[in-house]
Amino acid sequence: METYDWFDGSHLGYCFTFVRGLTPEEALRRIGAEPYEEDDDDDEGLITAQRVEGGTLLVEENGFAGTLDEVQRALSVGTVTASVFRNVNHDQTFTHWVDGVEILGFDPQFPSFSRGGSEPDGFLPEMRELGLLTEEDKDAPDTGVHRALVLASRLTGLNVDDFADTDSAVRGVLEHY
Repeated sequence: METYDWFDGSHLGYCFTFVRGLTPEEALRRIGAEPYEEDDDDDEGLITAQRVEGGTLLVEENGFAGTLDEVQRALSVGTVTASVFRNVNHDQTFTHWVDGVEILGFDPQFPSFSRGGSEPDGFLPEMRELGLLTEEDKDAPDTGVHRALVLASRLTGLNVDDFADTDSAVRGVLEHY
């Protein structure tokens, strides 16, 4: 399983949104993010868009925009997205969208009974392989966001191994959330 060495999991809250085939600029444009002014002291609503192999990774520290239906619907038109969210209380969400439709959504801590979307059982083999579910489709003992990140990468085809190189990142602010 991929290790995600760049992600130590110690952040209080975050949302990672994987977007296949879009540039960082296009991803930010689709969700209506305004350009971030580097001298701005307020980083509320800040989204960092990093080009990675296969598309763009959107990163929000202590944000949640990637979990919103309107954001996912706009991002996924003509492509594929997946989002992994955890807040300071360790509430977690995974969503997978294709061309404006939510295909799969679940809580990475409790994937056996929290699955939704138009194909809630469509990715059971992948979820079992990654250890999110047991062979009996019960919650695996070591579920969580790290395994959900791997699933997001696989479903979107993004390779985020080189994410740590953020020098070329584009930043935007989503004002309305």
